[in-house]
Amino acid sequence: MNKAREGGDMSDFPHREPVLSAELESKVFQDQAKMILLFKAAHALASTMDLDQLLNVIVSEVQRVLDCEGAGVLLYDSERDEFVWRKVLDKENLLASARDEIRVPGDQGVCGWVFKTGQPALVHDAANDPRLYRPVELKSGFKTRTMICVPLQSREKRLGVLYALNRIDGSFTEADTEIMAALAGNVALALENASYYESLSKSYKELERLNRVKNKILHHLSHELKTPLAILEASLKMMEQRIERKGLVPEDFPFERLYRNLGRLQVIEKQVGHIVEDKAYPEREVVLQFLDHLKDFVEIRQEEEPGLAEALESLRRRIDDFFPSETVQRAGVSVVTAFQEAEARVARMKGDRVLDIEFVPPPPAIIKIQGHILISSLDGLIRNAIENTPDRGSIVVTGEMSPAGYTITVRDYGVGIPESEQQNIFEGFYPVSETDMYTSGRQYDFGAGGSGTDLLKIKIFSKRFGFNIRFRSRRCSCIPTVRDRCPGDIANCSCCATVEDCYENGGTEFVIEIPPELVEAEG
Repeated sequence: MNKAREGGDMSDFPHREPVLSAELESKVFQDQAKMILLFKAAHALASTMDLDQLLNVIVSEVQRVLDCEGAGVLLYDSERDEFVWRKVLDKENLLASARDEIRVPGDQGVCGWVFKTGQPALVHDAANDPRLYRPVELKSGFKTRTMICVPLQSREKRLGVLYALNRIDGSFTEADTEIMAALAGNVALALENASYYESLSKSYKELERLNRVKNKILHHLSHELKTPLAILEASLKMMEQRIERKGLVPEDFPFERLYRNLGRLQVIEKQVGHIVEDKAYPEREVVLQFLDHLKDFVEIRQEEEPGLAEALESLRRRIDDFFPSETVQRAGVSVVTAFQEAEARVARMKGDRVLDIEFVPPPPAIIKIQGHILISSLDGLIRNAIENTPDRGSIVVTGEMSPAGYTITVRDYGVGIPESEQQNIFEGFYPVSETDMYTSGRQYDFGAGGSGTDLLKIKIFSKRFGFNIRFRSRRCSCIPTVRDRCPGDIANCSCCATVEDCYENGGTEFVIEIPPELVEAEG
């Protein structure tokens, strides 16, 4: 009898693997692909903080694994109450090319329904689904037949939705929806992490900027204080010695008071680092608070020291003249007069500078701000323009009246301010030039250094007296960084063939904006 039939040894028969049906084999393959999709998404999440790169991996894998025409991420913009494409891919590039134009209102579309309910949506017949937002098709030309849309839920809030569009072979299934829902968790985590990372990155950059500003201020203040204080101290000693040689008594002169106050300034110079490091608010706030209390202090001292009443009253009037309260009745000043005074002062002070300075006659008006405040602000802006414009350059000063008020514009075609420095110029004691390149020159000279207080003063005035100061600037492309030097004369610039080349290369425009309630017709 045959051994096999007797149940004997079966080793002579070949081994056969179980045969899977085509349907089961396809399902196994799909399940493996979906697991690989989740794995790749998790791997991308762990390996990069680049959100664009991460979303590109996830969306392209969704499109490949689910075999669909398109996939993407729509994020909710709470300020505008609308959805925008953060990332989208489609085979014919219809949605991708129209991405920036597509906006879906927060309460519209399948995305709005999913976002509101927190439930996934599996759409088999998009043409007859009332939730579909038709303008997307009109703007992009992409026709939606089927889709999966799942919410992106972070630990704190819903961020948007994840889409898969138009399954190529048939329709999407519940299993596809489950894999999309699982994937959405990775996407939401990536978006949340990217948001935190972006916030930290911005904070770090701001700290770097502030630290750079602090160091620059420290070096600049040290430079501004050290040399003049040393000269003053030496000069006082020379005066004291000369007085003694002439047989006079130094004690009859106020040397003790001078040395005492000089010592205070020297202490400030030595401790300037601590002053800047420990400040909790901008300098202009310090100045404003000081002014608010100074007159009260003077009045108290008048009562305590009757013998000083006359001197203190003179001091109080002086404070009122230079820093009057915003509640004081404003006598006002003619804009035409302010322009004429500024033009006359420039003519006297600019020396041998070769500049085309045009004062365009302004529309007549009375500005209800104390005259010296407006004139001082205008002078500061013009001086700043002159000191930053090379010889043969141009400066234009104009005025304009409109229903929105009155604007005074000082426009120079000079070196301009590097973009990296523009947010710091109203901070006070902040030179744009690097400290080791800084030189204290005569006012109105090109590149003349100063204490950096002109713009701070104007900012203080603007806050105190109700006008606004703004600016825009473009750095000359020939000297893009603060360490690049302009020769100071367009004729000596190797970068410019003509004067007009320089005019087109850079410059700064400061604008004083005076509201209509501070403007009245002159006459």
